[in-house]
Amino acid sequence: MKSFFRKKLPYILIALEAVLIAGILLYIVPGRFRLYDIVLYDAAEKVPKNPLIGYAPPAEREKDCRRTDLVFIMLPFSEWEPEEGVFDTAGVEEKYHIEKYREHGKHAVLRFVCDVPSQKSHRDVPDWLCEVSGGREYEDESGKGYAPDYGDETFLRAHKEALDALAAWCNKDSFVSYVEIGSLGRNGDWNTLDQFDPDSKPSDEILLQYREQYEEAFSEDEDILLLASAAADVPAAGTGSWKDVIGSGTAVNRWKISTLDKSAGPDQTPAPVSRVPADQEVQESGETSGAGQLWTMAPVGGGLTGDIPIDSLLMDDLSDTLNQIRSSHISYIGPGCPDREQQKTNGSEMILRNVGYCLYLSRLQTTVDFLRDELLLHFTFNNIGNAPMYRDWPVIMYIYDRDGNCIRTQTLDLRLSGLMPGGEITVTGSVLYSKSLLDGYSVGLGITSPDGRNHITFAQKGVLPDREGIHLVYKRSKIR
Repeated sequence: MKSFFRKKLPYILIALEAVLIAGILLYIVPGRFRLYDIVLYDAAEKVPKNPLIGYAPPAEREKDCRRTDLVFIMLPFSEWEPEEGVFDTAGVEEKYHIEKYREHGKHAVLRFVCDVPSQKSHRDVPDWLCEVSGGREYEDESGKGYAPDYGDETFLRAHKEALDALAAWCNKDSFVSYVEIGSLGRNGDWNTLDQFDPDSKPSDEILLQYREQYEEAFSEDEDILLLASAAADVPAAGTGSWKDVIGSGTAVNRWKISTLDKSAGPDQTPAPVSRVPADQEVQESGETSGAGQLWTMAPVGGGLTGDIPIDSLLMDDLSDTLNQIRSSHISYIGPGCPDREQQKTNGSEMILRNVGYCLYLSRLQTTVDFLRDELLLHFTFNNIGNAPMYRDWPVIMYIYDRDGNCIRTQTLDLRLSGLMPGGEITVTGSVLYSKSLLDGYSVGLGITSPDGRNHITFAQKGVLPDREGIHLVYKRSKIR
């Protein structure tokens, strides 16, 4: 008898294991397996309005700024510090309607300038500083103005103090998002320093001091992205590039060759790039032809050229304008940009389709991790825009039960600055399995700025965000 049991024991154990496994499967499979699903999404035909990209009209022109997220502040030294050590924040905020723009969640591009030519004799450097530093009045084909001696030690010290105070003002909130390294040359563009007076151009050592003043002043604010003038050659690591020449094919091409096609710094590793124009078919994400280009790591901005009427750039020359915008991967256009009426034209809308990032969810797959007893949600995000989103705002998943109660939130492991144009990234969210999921559930996604004031809208066909910026991308009815 004992011999019989010894012979049959392995088979008995196998039978028991089979019954146990069958019992586990009967418990797990009927509910969990039915949670598997795959959904493919289409991109919307119309590009949604989004933060930190698009047109940046002059802030003093309120009407032109009504439909834009960005405004452009070209701030003269004389307005910022009319008296030595007195920084007129109240006057600046009033002139440029800053409180109103803050209330509407807008952002600013800021350029600090020392010389802006006009039809009238004037100084953009404070009178008190002109009295103790070098400079000269001028009148030429560009207009009338005052050119300071940028190499003067007194001027350099005063400039640094003004810039430090400006950075402290900007750091109070997230209103100022881009700071163009200006100050030098007419309109702060750096490339006119020797155009009218070759002897007045500062040495390379002096130019470096100005750039370092900007980098030191704004280094502590992660909300502000610095952009160097294209005339400053290749920007330092982490610094973008700006130039007011969009519309001039020759100038844009030179800009690309000299700056945009180069890396933003030797210590930076560019993310893969897989695409060019926003209106062409998305290419394979393995392509890396753009690796090493500045725009993959730092933003590009600039205004439309003043040499060609904007109406022409929006109509007769639109094709060339679009090509230049696409090839430069620009994120914003200002201060030269369409006014309020011009923004309503088809040409203006077509330009906006090719400026900055444009994100959408292309695929959602749900699976089950049986070991951890979790429902897994695999989200595939695409960027069909023409530049990355340079800030890594949190991407949050929301799970709701059948009654609309939020039962799970999770920040997804998605670095927006790494989602290149034409590329895609798949990330996974999870929620513990419960029978309530079989009664029905829905999934929301939202990308919100750290201060909670701004939300990114996906270019999702048939899906609009709610007031909190959450897109309801998936709904599963009761599973029978």
